[in-house]
Amino acid sequence: MQSAQRLKNELELNTELTQLLEVLKGIASAQFRQLEKRRERFAKFMDAFEGFFQLIDFSSVQHPFAGGGGNLGIIMITSDEGFMGGLNTKVINTALEYSGAENAELIIIGDRGAAYLKGMGRSFTGFPGITSDGGYEAALNLKSFIMKEGLAGKFSRLMLFYPKPVSFTVHKIEALSILPCSELFKKRENIAEENIIIESSLSAIIEYLVGTWVVEKLFEVFEDSKLSEFSARTVHLEESHQVLLQRERLIRFQYFRSRHELIDRGMRETFSSQLLRKRS
Repeated sequence: MQSAQRLKNELELNTELTQLLEVLKGIASAQFRQLEKRRERFAKFMDAFEGFFQLIDFSSVQHPFAGGGGNLGIIMITSDEGFMGGLNTKVINTALEYSGAENAELIIIGDRGAAYLKGMGRSFTGFPGITSDGGYEAALNLKSFIMKEGLAGKFSRLMLFYPKPVSFTVHKIEALSILPCSELFKKRENIAEENIIIESSLSAIIEYLVGTWVVEKLFEVFEDSKLSEFSARTVHLEESHQVLLQRERLIRFQYFRSRHELIDRGMRETFSSQLLRKRS
């Protein structure tokens, strides 16, 4: 049995850790709710963006970004934050199981994911992890790389794997096709092309539109990944919080038991000493 003072110190430390986890859990939950409310702007952008394709018929234009086939590129979104190791591993393993991944050009976001991939002996191009305020800048940088490498022929098919929040407690690894953008340039009805003056080439317009669309999708995916990060962190902190609460109850029981035994022993010793004095 541990001493009462040692149990008391351990109980105080456990209580402080419990309070700290409670604060961290509240912060992660608040970050999730705040970011979730901002996702509506993506739907508004896509409504306006897709309306542009009612103006010009791109269906007959031959372009690498509008076609299909060719080399494969795979992007994996991982997190550098704590409590995310399991989710990072799922993203990477799911991506590497994709058909053709053994010969694909690998691109990974996040230093921890890069370290895991390096340990597997795979070559890749790495980018820093996404911060809460740097998602748009990261999307622009990655878009520039995609456009450069895509036009250079490194890949004409590009798949992106990331953790998508289904709910606050449930996540799934989502696969999103970035290139080719054939769906954007398919034949559409009610084209008003006869009333449009086109000064740039359709090929140049396609590259601009693809770049804009890629930035939007990357930015949206980055925010989805942060949502998964915040919710996964909250769930993990809640599990740790419950473990600490159970341990606190156990330590408290041991502490009071030790105190009672100490008091009982003191009372017996006092009674014995008084009895000895009377006899003497």
